[in-house]
Amino acid sequence: MVVKRSVKPEEVPAHIFLRETLRHYLEFRDLVAHGGDHVLEHSYMYKDKDGEIKKKTISISFWDLDKGLRELAPRKREALWYNVILDQKQKDVAARMGITTVSVGQYTLQAVKELTRYHSLITKGDEEENPVI
Repeated sequence: MVVKRSVKPEEVPAHIFLRETLRHYLEFRDLVAHGGDHVLEHSYMYKDKDGEIKKKTISISFWDLDKGLRELAPRKREALWYNVILDQKQKDVAARMGITTVSVGQYTLQAVKELTRYHSLITKGDEEENPVI
């Protein structure tokens, strides 16, 4: 049997990947708490700008992610926690925080980008040698 891997049309931005990982933060925390590996690793294939197929691997340490969440500004952390981790609607988070839905989206995006830059992702690809994003 031949297994075909899908090839993404382009590289996935690191903050998008991290946001999807954060949607499963509670499961990740439980996995680590019960002795599971504290590093998640995901690989995917994508086409670069020249049409060449490349492989990218992203690793996320739970401990780095947990530390990063604790270091976020309180409003960013609150918006991220409710909107992404607990998967609540922006309008509900906005009402809880006393802000607009636009502000919830801005806080969340800023929080994810900050986590991406400073704490959580290590990428490996054909053309790179383990840069920290």
